[in-house]
Amino acid sequence: MKIGFIGLGAMGLPMTRHLLAAGHDVTVASRSRPPIDAAVAAGAHDGGDPRTVVAASEITILCVPDSPDVVEVVDAALPALGPGKTVVDTSTIDPAAERDLHERVAATGARYLDAPLSGGSIGAENGTLTVMVGGDAAVLESARPALEPWSALIVHAGGPGFGQIVKLCNQLVYAAQMLAVSEACALAVKEGVDLAVIHEVMTHATGDCNAIRTRIPFEGARPDTPASKGWKPGFMTALMFKDVDLVLREAARAGVPATSADLVRPVLAAAVDAGYGREDFSAIGKIVRQRSGLD
Repeated sequence: MKIGFIGLGAMGLPMTRHLLAAGHDVTVASRSRPPIDAAVAAGAHDGGDPRTVVAASEITILCVPDSPDVVEVVDAALPALGPGKTVVDTSTIDPAAERDLHERVAATGARYLDAPLSGGSIGAENGTLTVMVGGDAAVLESARPALEPWSALIVHAGGPGFGQIVKLCNQLVYAAQMLAVSEACALAVKEGVDLAVIHEVMTHATGDCNAIRTRIPFEGARPDTPASKGWKPGFMTALMFKDVDLVLREAARAGVPATSADLVRPVLAAAVDAGYGREDFSAIGKIVRQRSGLD
């Protein structure tokens, strides 16, 4: 299958490699040169710009940071869209903006899916991402060959924008988890409790969650956490900050309280202000530690 890929960041480049390994003909574009060169070295074609990528492809996958970035790509690619073309947006963006993009792309005769991801850069590297898809179920079925090489689970969430809503629900829970784990670990350390005990107990108790399993925010507490690997991001603080803002906007539209998002947002903001924006979002634990007098 002829597949386009636009946005070769920490997620997009390994996803592209999986598509190439599956035997697809892949044309790419990205803002910076090094990942393009890496993709070309792996067998991809350099499309140069979004319009050329879409023109060369049956299915074009987008993986860019935010709503304005997706709109910019679709604007640039619009002249190349039409019957026989499908766009799959794997970015995490505003559901209302995504619904508008569904309509704009459909007006050309092309098809569109919103398909945000969970699993971070590790999931992208391993080809084990979870994909939440909004749009027509028949379009999803036709697009599966372009999604399966880098996915472990693909779920049809519903109509246009539903993939984004499911992703924001996930981010709300995960951000709240990370804040609670940061505070629990700070309390344990302040009281002299070994974090190995906290990990062993909580992974077998009612406090078990992904954040305690993978992101204890103290260097050396666990060998496989971002904190023990120089805060190398599986998912960047700046992106989680953006996602929590999206949660708050969508919750306000829906008339739903998002108290946990209100609580975690200023901690994420403080982490970004402290220069941790490109570190793993578990770096909010460094803010909790500082406020606890532990640094």
